[in-house]
Order: sequence, then structure tokens, then C-alpha cells
Amino acid sequence: MILAVVALLLFATAPPATGPVAANPKVSPAASDSSPALPTREEAITKERYGIAEVTLPSRTIRHADGTVEIVPDPAAVRALTEQASLAGGDACGPACDGKDPASFLAPMPGGPSNYRYCGTDAQTIYIFASGESRVELRYSPGCRTAWSRGCCYRSLKGYSYYPNGIERLNVNNYHTVTSGTNEWTAMLDHAGYTYSACRDRQIGGPHDWHCTSRW
Repeated sequence: MILAVVALLLFATAPPATGPVAANPKVSPAASDSSPALPTREEAITKERYGIAEVTLPSRTIRHADGTVEIVPDPAAVRALTEQASLAGGDACGPACDGKDPASFLAPMPGGPSNYRYCGTDAQTIYIFASGESRVELRYSPGCRTAWSRGCCYRSLKGYSYYPNGIERLNVNNYHTVTSGTNEWTAMLDHAGYTYSACRDRQIGGPHDWHCTSRW
């Protein structure tokens, strides 16, 4: 009897002689949520602060007599970008983004908090005015449908939003750029149904002499 019990215990505790190893109970990475993480606030700020100034759409370069270089996008490409943004995002964040920092404000978007974003993460440069190291860019977020001004160096920045009839709607500025040798930018303004112009001050001191991109 005792021998029978011992034999039973040995059989119960011994590993199987043959057969596959038991499967790992942990969830396979392939079965986990593989959705890409939304860009962070730090990534948005880094993109605005250190991003390279270039017009990402097909464009042409105009050199003016005063030494200013203007990079102007192809109108058809700009219209296509605007239409795609309109179809994809509707009114996007709308007036909720007026006066907010595109790199640090978590913009409320259609669809709820899971779709909130930092508008600077998908921003493109649409226009550029440059003279030496000084420049201003018209920046645009297709996802948020907002626009703002970014520039460098040692010049104040401004931006104007206009109603379709040409009347000024709102304006934003950044006067702290006069002491900065890196990219700075203004707050953003709603661009859904409006136009925007980005400006830089050509004067270091004295009365402002704003030099602006075309309205878009």
C-alpha cells in the first residue's frame, strides 16, 4: 500500500516525458494594441524650435530687389492641401485654438479626448520671407486647421487672420523674438474658412516695419 502511494506521488510531480513545452501565458505583442502613440508636447515643441524652414509643397523662389527672398507655393497644391484638411477634419479645433500655442496646447478635436493633439506635430511651412538670417514662415496644421507665424532671428513676429470679405478678424504677435537666435513663433489662429498672413518686423528698433506673406 505504501509503495503504491509513493509511486502515485512520483508520477504526479514528474515532468512529462514527451510532448511540447507549455505555451507562454503572456499576451503576444501581436495581440496587443499596436496603434501608434500620438506625438507628445515635447516632440511638438522640438519640431517648432529646431525644425528646418522649408516649403514642403511645390514652390518657386522669388528674389526681390531689396534682397528679400520669397518662397511661394504652387496655388493648386495649396488648394489641394486645404481641401484635404477640410474633408478629413471638418472644422477641426475651430476658435478653441485661437490665441493658443501650437506646440504646447492640447487642442480639442472632433471625436473626443482620444483625438486631441498638439497642432505643431503635423505643421507645414506654406510661405517664407527671408533676408539673411531673418525670416518669417506661415505655418499651417492640416489636422487642426490653424495657422501661425514662425521666424528667426532677432525680429518681432506677427500674424493676421481675415474674414472671407477681407476684414481683419484677429491678430497675434511675439515681440520676445528680438532677443532670440532660434526659432520662435506666435500663437495660432483658426484657419477654417479664413485666411492668414505671417509677418516679421524688418526693424530691430524704432517704429515697426512689418513685412508680410500673401494672405492664404
